[in-house]
Amino acid sequence: MYFSTSPHIGVGYGVTTRELVKRMQADGHEVRVATKHSIGGQLIVDGIECMDGTEPEVINEVLSRDNYDYILSINDSWAFSAYNAAKAFTKSKWAMAMFLDTEWIHYHMINIAKESSFQLAVTKHGEKELKRVGFYPYYTPLGVDTNVFKPDPELRAQFRKKKGWTDDKFVIGFVGINYPTDRKNTINLIKAFQKFYKEFPDSELYLHTDTIGSASNGSSLQWILGSCGFEPNGMGPVKIVDQVDYHLWNISRDELVGLYNAFDTFCFPTHGEGFGLPIVEAQSCGCPVITTDTTSGKELLKGGLLIPVVEDDYVFSSLRTWVARVPATRIYDRMKIMYKIWKAGKLGKYQKKAREGMLEYDWNNVYDTYWRPFLKDLENKLDLSKIQTEQCPDWGYLHRQMIGRIMFAGKFNCDYKGCKDICAWEFPRLHREPFNERSILSRSYPIFPNKDGDLVVDIKCRFSGWLPPRFIDEIRILWEELWTYPRIRDEVKYLWDLGYFSKGNFKLLSDIKQEFDDSYSEVMQTCYETQFHITDEILNTFKNENCLTVLDAGCGQGVRIKTLNETGFKAIGTEVNKKWIDDKLIFYGDINNLPYSDNSFDVVMTVDVLEHVKDPLPALKELFRVTKKYAIIEVTSSSDGSIMEDATHCTRWSPPAWEREISEFGTIVKRITGQSWLVKKK
Repeated sequence: MYFSTSPHIGVGYGVTTRELVKRMQADGHEVRVATKHSIGGQLIVDGIECMDGTEPEVINEVLSRDNYDYILSINDSWAFSAYNAAKAFTKSKWAMAMFLDTEWIHYHMINIAKESSFQLAVTKHGEKELKRVGFYPYYTPLGVDTNVFKPDPELRAQFRKKKGWTDDKFVIGFVGINYPTDRKNTINLIKAFQKFYKEFPDSELYLHTDTIGSASNGSSLQWILGSCGFEPNGMGPVKIVDQVDYHLWNISRDELVGLYNAFDTFCFPTHGEGFGLPIVEAQSCGCPVITTDTTSGKELLKGGLLIPVVEDDYVFSSLRTWVARVPATRIYDRMKIMYKIWKAGKLGKYQKKAREGMLEYDWNNVYDTYWRPFLKDLENKLDLSKIQTEQCPDWGYLHRQMIGRIMFAGKFNCDYKGCKDICAWEFPRLHREPFNERSILSRSYPIFPNKDGDLVVDIKCRFSGWLPPRFIDEIRILWEELWTYPRIRDEVKYLWDLGYFSKGNFKLLSDIKQEFDDSYSEVMQTCYETQFHITDEILNTFKNENCLTVLDAGCGQGVRIKTLNETGFKAIGTEVNKKWIDDKLIFYGDINNLPYSDNSFDVVMTVDVLEHVKDPLPALKELFRVTKKYAIIEVTSSSDGSIMEDATHCTRWSPPAWEREISEFGTIVKRITGQSWLVKKK
């Protein structure tokens, strides 16, 4: 039993069904196709028997009555979210092809995969993620019929004439579904072309998608086009596919081949793809591709340009996991590069690489190399029980992912005995794990799971009522994934049975009420211990350039001032927290209005202050006003997970964003750490 989309559907999974099942039948397999995506009933499509429009519960009944050896599902893994995964195909050996269209696998998909007997990864990215969380998947990529999807100069000329595209017109094409979440990033594609067209009016954009939005529940792209100054009906520089033909499936495969041939480049700035069949089809026709450097894009692209992805592009999606949403400006940049290549007459190199690279994904090659061995292996394993998954995660990987979310680098001092033991609880290194393993659960906040896996808070700790909202949201999501590992569940229960937390006074995290008032700010500044240190190299630089006077703006209790004065400098500080002001070395001073004249100090420094200011630019201007030579600036940036530790963090810029703003006032001489800089005044 093959569960997917009917082979008469001319896109994605339907094409895959036709190509795979015909080859399976040729190998002697008896195959029946079942799908929930159509009108219902039994159909014969191109010699393939189909049980159409069927829910998995019904399929289970069919499986229990008929003599099926196994079920193979080639379907969007998210489609299984509509019902309990435990009910899906439980009466048969189930081989599940997984389409991972997010950068990191979601815990929901992990739980579904556990219900299957065999997991299939259709991309190397998916294979890597499945292995990371403890599965042993087969790598079974999808393919393209390279005898159909191929370069055809005559077809190109025919279609360009049909669409009114002359040889001196640069045509950017797009083929994809208009999803409700705008997963293909079509809106930013249109915004990018808006800027591109103003600079290069000898260009056109062609959208092969639902622009109405009603049929696919997607965005009204016609409204988007109109708001960007284009004709919404496709009469201007942005052409759109005939909407009636599109929705009635009146567009043949040959017409799609003609379109790919007619494009000068195929732009596909998706948030992420489980496989990305249009990328393969376009390149197989010799069309260079622009796509996003994430999920499958980085492995499928052979001829074209990748749109770079930076940390700040990752957003938390409706799928409850992180996806890469590249901005319109970066899509425009890649369009511009491809245009210049076209204008210089050098597109042929990319066209050749695109075509040659796709021969690897020819369906005959893919089936012979990956699918036939898998099916043979499956036959030999029909009497086996389900594959056992790993009981514990990859500690090192999770340690890197959890820093700043569950694990914090900062330390707090609380005023009740035993709080440090609770707040510094480390797992799994504390019990029964090799000492050289990195911990993944170490908190500065008193928050951890109880025996049932619910997150609780020790309300004896003064920080229990001051848990930043973003931190709470993310730790809940991340903990749900961690709790899927039996090893972690066992460890948590083991620690509770030991009585490790018997002295705590616990409340469910969901029951905690919070107020971020002035007392919160004072306690945070009083108890938080920064990890920043000035290096000997920088101190020697200052001494060599006769920089002796130093101002520490926002100095806290003055630890750095004391160190500087002990090493021969003349250092003072300013502070708004009256607790630390002594009018000898530490004076009252707001970083937005420092009480000193221009060029008063050789060096001005500020550590973990600017991210607490709603608008850091006036503060930066003030710092460079009072310094004569240098500034040392250290912040908690968005790349540091601990940005969410403190609810008073107002500015969440990435390190590159900080560098751009700092460079307006001075020249960055050295990056001291990932988020601290030595800057020379301009």
